[in-house]
Amino acid sequence: MGPRRRDPGLDELIADITVDCNDEDEELMGFETFFDEWAALPCPGSVIGEDVQVLSVARQHGRRELVANCERGGREYQIALLDVEFKADPATERLLAAYRWWAECR
Repeated sequence: MGPRRRDPGLDELIADITVDCNDEDEELMGFETFFDEWAALPCPGSVIGEDVQVLSVARQHGRRELVANCERGGREYQIALLDVEFKADPATERLLAAYRWWAECR
């Protein structure tokens, strides 16, 4: 398998999210804000093939990544956002793709 192709649309979205940021912590905060304001949450998703409801996305417990608050079977779990697949509207899925691209490139 060859190298991943760059998606200029994701680059533009990441630039919008991180425009006024001075470091990675501020960039992560920018992604958190965008998920809070623009993502259509809650939404269905999956973690290791198991269906979950993604309730919210945020930074938690000093981690240097975003965490998804998910519900399954009446219980809530906090899972690294990179381990969650969304089954959401295209804008929310694109925001997740931008976060994945940013996380991979930092």
